Formats: sequence, structure tokens, C-alpha cells
Amino acid sequence: MKVIKGLIIKDLLQLKSYKKTLFIFILIFFLSGLTQENINTTISTVILMITLAFGMFGIASFNYDEQAKADSYILTLPISKKDVLLAKYLLIIILTIIGALIGIILSIIISFLLIHHIPNILTIITTSISYIFALGIIESLQIPCIYKWGAEKGRLQLFVIVAVVALLLGAVVYIIKRFNYISQIQDILNSTVSYLPLLLLIIISFIYYISYKVSLKIYNKKEF
Repeated sequence: MKVIKGLIIKDLLQLKSYKKTLFIFILIFFLSGLTQENINTTISTVILMITLAFGMFGIASFNYDEQAKADSYILTLPISKKDVLLAKYLLIIILTIIGALIGIILSIIISFLLIHHIPNILTIITTSISYIFALGIIESLQIPCIYKWGAEKGRLQLFVIVAVVALLLGAVVYIIKRFNYISQIQDILNSTVSYLPLLLLIIISFIYYISYKVSLKIYNKKEF
């Protein structure tokens, strides 16, 4: 674990130049949230944007490693490719969770200042986990793309993959509406709503695991 901790600290030190940008980003959304009238929309937007910002903050570490050819040096040390890969995934997951937590704290503060009471905490947590789930899917697709094609080309490949996924989801939504499955789906959601946060966390953990295995297979074939 010391090796993985050291690799995570290395990435955080590389990314420290972003801290002012992140602070300004957080401040802007906090101040803009205080000007909104619809508190539910404000909470949702703040949590979404802060979670997204921190998740993408972690992805930016790939750019630094690629420009500095860091892996070529790191792998000359007594460090395995599994350690390098696991550190990257943990960094991105930890930053995504931190972003969600900051979003939750900000949304609670904004709610207290605007409506003088705290909204339903379970609803806020469910909203934040939903965004962690959605961003986790994107990250799970993006990381293998980066290892396969590099940071720059990986973004293009991700765009193609996301477009295909969006088309498939659109087709599923069309089928649901076309054959009137909406009421059945609503019944399923209503029956599982109390378990939804846990269910989403279990699913996204499995997706991250599959993504890690795919990335490891790609990474093991690379030569440095």
C-alpha cells in the first residue's frame, strides 16, 4: 500500500496547479447557487458540477504522465504495472467521491441560507450517488481508452463510444415508450427506491472492476 500511496501523492503533487482553478470553480457555483429560486435544481446542479470537476481533475493526471513519459521511469523502479494502474483508479475514484462530498456540503449550506432549513438528506445523498454512478461509467470507459490510444486520441475514441452508447440508450427509451413499459419501470423503481443508492454503488464498483481488468490487459501489452 505504501507504493500505491506514493503514486497517488505523486499525481496529487502534479495536479496542485489546478487547485486555484478548482477553488474558483467551486466559488462560482456556490455564489450562483445563492441567486437561484428553485432549490431542488440548485442542489442538483451544484452536486453534479462539483463531482464532475473533481472527476475530470483526476483524469487530467494522465496528460502529465504522458507528457513526462512518467511510466517509463516509474516501471524501472520495483513497482508493478498493477500498482500503477490501481493507484490511478483509486486516485480518480477518491477525487470523484471528494467532489460529491463537497457538492453535498455546499448544497446544504446554500439550502440553509436560502430556505433556512436543510432538505431531505437521503434525497441529497441519492442524488450525489446517482452522479457518482453516471460519472463512474464515463471514467470506466475513458481510462481503458487512454491506455489504449493515449490521452489525446483516447478522448476522441471515448467520444465515439459515448455517442454509440447514447444511441443505444435512445433506442431503449424509444422501445420503452413505444410498447408502453413506462408504468412497469416506475413500479420497479418505486419498489427499489430505498435500496437505490446501495444498488448503484454495487453496480458502479463492478463496472470499475471490469474497467480495471480491461485496462490491465491493455497496459500489460504496452512496452516502455
